[in-house]
Amino acid sequence: MIRFLIPILLVSTSTAQTEKAGKAEIGVRFLAQTAPNDLGQIELVNENKRSEPFDLPVNNLSLPQTPPARTFNVWAVDKKVSLAGITLPEEGTSFIVLLIPSAKGGYSPVVMNSGDPAFKPGDIYFHNSADKTVLGFVGTSKFTLAPSKGTILRPKGAKAEKYYDVGLGVREADGDRVLSTTRWPEDNHARFYVFFYLDPVTKRVAYRAVDEFITPS
Repeated sequence: MIRFLIPILLVSTSTAQTEKAGKAEIGVRFLAQTAPNDLGQIELVNENKRSEPFDLPVNNLSLPQTPPARTFNVWAVDKKVSLAGITLPEEGTSFIVLLIPSAKGGYSPVVMNSGDPAFKPGDIYFHNSADKTVLGFVGTSKFTLAPSKGTILRPKGAKAEKYYDVGLGVREADGDRVLSTTRWPEDNHARFYVFFYLDPVTKRVAYRAVDEFITPS
């Protein structure tokens, strides 16, 4: 579906609930809306406990990482600075953390339970980190999203040819401006993440999208 917009590497999302010493191990996958080219690797830190360093992806979800605790910091190894503080819910063992750039520096995390029945294959998570309201429709499903907000959309109204009519826009002072009108294929084997942001070059609202392939059970 959204893979038509940008080429990305699809990563299998098999549940990160491996058994270790008779206890389910926590797995966390990461995806950043954007990352500096010179960021280097990151690690997960809680007091004197650290994970193995890994790359922070922007075009796919990372492989599951084992955090040192349910509360930890995302640490830039080379820069020796904390990028975000994360607290995982008490329930669950498999999580997705979206890292949204913060105006104060670093990232604001969005923590999602990977097994949440409210976020099903075929669903789309929209996040608006721009400074204007965005809106749109996928098929007959519509959304309006204020700045710094996110929402899950379940598309409906696919055409008989297995695609959705899609429209995305931004609310300007003089009216709504169209960002894109297109078609997205119906795909019930993936979940999708769409980020709205302020383009640093054009100073206008833009968007990018990432697919998460769901391994059939």
